[in-house]
Amino acid sequence: MRTQLAQIVRKWDGKDTAPLEHAYSSFATEPDFTVHLVELCEIEECERGATWLLKHYVAKSRSGLPEQLAARHAAFAPKLTDWEARLHFLQYFEHLQIPEHLEDPLRQMIDSGLTSENKFVRAWSHYALAVLAQRFPAHKSHAIETLERSDACETAGSVKVRIRKALEKLKV
Repeated sequence: MRTQLAQIVRKWDGKDTAPLEHAYSSFATEPDFTVHLVELCEIEECERGATWLLKHYVAKSRSGLPEQLAARHAAFAPKLTDWEARLHFLQYFEHLQIPEHLEDPLRQMIDSGLTSENKFVRAWSHYALAVLAQRFPAHKSHAIETLERSDACETAGSVKVRIRKALEKLKV
């Protein structure tokens, strides 16, 4: 199965999701499906398709990954090079259990996304900042300040919407 998944995600054109949806329906019930996807995320030419499949898995299953697998994936996430792979990770980030020792590397990854030229990465980085602050409350006030500052300066409507959702998440 891993070899087949690797071929599918490597060939993915980034547009037509049918091959990935077919792969999902064919393999999602296999015991090591998510393990193979996390492994494939660590291969540069596979990361975009593998993270799309993980995002699809999280959306369909309405759950994250097992704790150790989530930790492995989160530890590697700052090394993702493709902007779409980073976007996918940020989109399902809130469904992952994050060990405390990964807070700093993930915060650095998220902080770099806050100023990304890509508005989608920028938007979801703001939301991920709120998720991280929720999990590790010592930085909550700093996250709120950052989000409020970004809200005042941001011009892209889609980014402003995600910033507001992030602020709602942090303001109880």
